[in-house]
Amino acid sequence: MTLDSGSVFVTAFCEAFAPRPLLSVAEWADRNRILSGKAASEPGAWRTERTPYLREIMECLSVDSDVEEVVLWSGTQLGKSETCNNWIGYTIDHNPGPLMLVQPTLDLAKRYSKQRIASLIDSTPVLRERVRPSRSRDSGNTLLEKEFDGGILVIAGANSAAGLRSMPARDLLFDEVDAYPMSIDDEGDPISLAEKRQDTFARRKRLKTSTCTIKGESRIEQAYEGSDRRRYFVPCPDCGERQVLRWANLKWSEDDSTDVRYACEGCGVLIEEVNKPAMLAGGEWRAEAPGARVRGYWINSLYSPLGWLPWATIVREFLEAKTALDQGDQTLMQVWVNTRLAETWELQGNKIAEAEVQKRAEAYPLRTVPRGVLLLTAAVDVQGDRLELQILGWGRSEECWVIDYVKLYGDPAESIVWAQLDELLQLPLRNIFGLDLRISATAVDHGGHHSVMVETFTRARAGRHVIAVKGQSQPGKPVIGKPTERDTNWKGKKIRRGARVWPIGSDTAKYVLFQRLGLTQPGPGYLHTSHELEDAWYAGLTAEQLVTRYVKGRPRSEWMLKKGQRNEPLDLWVYGYAAAAYLGMTRWKEADWDRRSAQVEPPLFDPDLQSSAAVSRETPAPALEPPSPASPLRRIGRIGRMR
Repeated sequence: MTLDSGSVFVTAFCEAFAPRPLLSVAEWADRNRILSGKAASEPGAWRTERTPYLREIMECLSVDSDVEEVVLWSGTQLGKSETCNNWIGYTIDHNPGPLMLVQPTLDLAKRYSKQRIASLIDSTPVLRERVRPSRSRDSGNTLLEKEFDGGILVIAGANSAAGLRSMPARDLLFDEVDAYPMSIDDEGDPISLAEKRQDTFARRKRLKTSTCTIKGESRIEQAYEGSDRRRYFVPCPDCGERQVLRWANLKWSEDDSTDVRYACEGCGVLIEEVNKPAMLAGGEWRAEAPGARVRGYWINSLYSPLGWLPWATIVREFLEAKTALDQGDQTLMQVWVNTRLAETWELQGNKIAEAEVQKRAEAYPLRTVPRGVLLLTAAVDVQGDRLELQILGWGRSEECWVIDYVKLYGDPAESIVWAQLDELLQLPLRNIFGLDLRISATAVDHGGHHSVMVETFTRARAGRHVIAVKGQSQPGKPVIGKPTERDTNWKGKKIRRGARVWPIGSDTAKYVLFQRLGLTQPGPGYLHTSHELEDAWYAGLTAEQLVTRYVKGRPRSEWMLKKGQRNEPLDLWVYGYAAAAYLGMTRWKEADWDRRSAQVEPPLFDPDLQSSAAVSRETPAPALEPPSPASPLRRIGRIGRMR
């Protein structure tokens, strides 16, 4: 039988111009997504059945859903990032339009584009056809912009107001919102700024995702509380009762923490983890506040699919965090609670009294280097009538010792007091092995009224790693950031190689310190203090407390100075920690500490020496660096006595 050529043409024409079948995001992903081995633990075809709890979320993001805003508050290892990528791929191929993806910072936006978006496009054939290669001169494919027929994907950082204002956007994807700054470039909340881009679109959608952080400050917690608050109920394989998986119901033997089971809230039977796939497949989302305009989904890492994050791993991490918590270090437990349980962490504020720190003072003299100290940093605070200097010693895992605290009286507008400081910074300090250690880096406060003198002092000594620092009282700032260069002198004239000023995250460093002040046993992060430090030093170290204030209706934790207190010892610890971060100490691995130890704890000395008194002060000391002549110090005031 011969087909009529006209009929063949009509059939082909109709097929070419027939409307594409309407798919949900999950259906599109099941048909088209290929996961690359570079970006996924399970490379190959995407299967929503592996993470059935994500299906309803992806349906809400589909073109035929009338849901405008979705909130996803989750733990880790649950497929959150791939849900975002599925929506991006769906938009490019199936529902084209302008989409903006917002990462916490511009640097993270670039990294996400290189690692996630590039892998999404390269490994999915239908997307490779839509987005032309970036090597094409007119492709419209750059690191932060991906053009495709009918739309564009813009990848922005929440710390850049210019990026958030760059274009109208029908759809917005806010990823890891708890890491966003409270305000950017004096223009307000970055989420509100980006949402203005949607004003002209009727069929707009928004997705906000994140793990959580601090109770009362967490953006994802606030967004979820304003939603219909859905949780995923799974059936017990024995009695069928549906329940939310909770940490309290996870059971294991004290003798074998790898044998972990889940106790059903209904019948009490202990459920093996191998039953999880069937439980997830039979689960359903239930809303606590049905009828709310925003769809909100909460899920913790106990739901992680079989083979991704075993219950035994979650238990092991908990036991490690609990051990650290018992020693006073809350850091690991906070991370575990935030990322595994998907629960906010409640700050305890400043509950460390000066007496608690002072009673742990140790019998080592100031200006000596106790056993365990491998690195020295210094910090200088500039006051109206003096300079205050604090020297810190650092050991493995950031164990810390206060080595000296000095007040240099004099007018900081004059050079005399700065000359005294310079002499003191160059004096070597001898450790118990008879080796002279020198200060590796010094941070000088640039935030006061004598900034010109600070710039002059630090610029001339940059080769000795003497740097100017300026505190930033904003949550989430790194301990030390990228420097800015002051390219004019005090007369306003241009100069070459101007002084650099390094921003430091004061709030971040203070939070680290107060966590560590809770440690009760020497070891990682512990702060050792000398019995020669005066009462005023301990009062100054604990002079601030963490309080919650409301700024434009949003809760914000701030460090506040107690009435009538001075806080120079606290500020100087922050600067000294920033100096250590400047040297890279906060990133050192065990091998780095081993190399440092080989320099300052040579095997030719008795390792059982416990005090500097065991090394004769008349014995010439090997120096780590060629010692420079030091003239006698002028009369200075100090906390503790000069040696």
